[in-house]
Amino acid sequence: MGPFLQECRQDYIPWLSQCLVIILLTSALSYMARRSLSHLSQHVDIKKSPYINAIVKAARLPLSLSIWIMALGWILNLTLSFTNLPILQAIPLIQRLAIILLLAWFLLGLINLSYRNLQAIQFSGSALDANTAEVLYKFSHLLIIIVFSMMLLQSAGISISGLLAFGGLGGLAVGLAAKDMLTNLFGGLVLYLDRPFHVGEKIKVMGTDVEGWVEDIGWRKTRIRNYERQPIYVPNAMFGNSAVINPSRISNRRIKQLIGLRYQDLDTLQEITKEITWYIHNSGEIDLQKAIEVRLIGFSSSSMDIQIYCFTMCKEYEDFLRVQESILLNTAHIIHKHGADIAFPTRTLDIQWPSDKNSDTPLI
Repeated sequence: MGPFLQECRQDYIPWLSQCLVIILLTSALSYMARRSLSHLSQHVDIKKSPYINAIVKAARLPLSLSIWIMALGWILNLTLSFTNLPILQAIPLIQRLAIILLLAWFLLGLINLSYRNLQAIQFSGSALDANTAEVLYKFSHLLIIIVFSMMLLQSAGISISGLLAFGGLGGLAVGLAAKDMLTNLFGGLVLYLDRPFHVGEKIKVMGTDVEGWVEDIGWRKTRIRNYERQPIYVPNAMFGNSAVINPSRISNRRIKQLIGLRYQDLDTLQEITKEITWYIHNSGEIDLQKAIEVRLIGFSSSSMDIQIYCFTMCKEYEDFLRVQESILLNTAHIIHKHGADIAFPTRTLDIQWPSDKNSDTPLI
């Protein structure tokens, strides 16, 4: 037993010593890397450098793990010097796969943190708007997953060309089976490129009952919240086949109201329309660059119809209602000021008396 123990000691003690040194150095290096990146992330302002802040935060854990993976590889390589275990022959492959996974992890984390930082500062100081950033965010995620999946397969010795050939043969069948999904995905891409509406805007899809506020635009479907606060999930393909009205992007809101005057107020009609026009021009709430019309447009059964037609400066519906209410109330005051009144439905009954004056029965 003495010679055997002596031989084991001669073989294993140097290996253990080297492993211990590697572990100590790796622990120190990993600790320094984490501390340095944590300290740096606290001193990088998100508002001034959102991307640098994202890089520093995204690199902390992947960098630390990559240091330990390299150290583990060195230890296993040292082990190969006195043992021939088959599993140790796969060390280079495992290291390559681990590094690829860590790099993909870092890039995905970088994209997530960059997008969150831009959202936190509301994209101020950035050349990207919210919708462009969301498109790049989703597309980058998809691209990284595809590229690194192919890298993993290639590193594992799986032929990508063979998979592509198989995909070419089965592409037609898959395409036919997933026709609707592909149509929706293409519709989502068109929405991102054309931008007919953004998240938070109110839209109406013509020919359908879909109307409400856009909450999310996905690759396959869009979520809309209607007036009853119910979520509506609309396939993106629908937007390619239907017209979409976007009231959120209007430049003005239109006032078009019909006011009826009594027929006995004909003499004051022109003065009334002139004063209403003057008031609208000087209210400060109406766009003077657009058409402003206060005109007699017809005669109804019991009224002379005046149309008030103009455009407000405001865009919000609540402000529009306030301006319209003010114009209607002041119109009523102007009408009463001239001794006139707003007409209401009336009926005239013509009674004719017979030629015989002694008769008490009228002819109706």
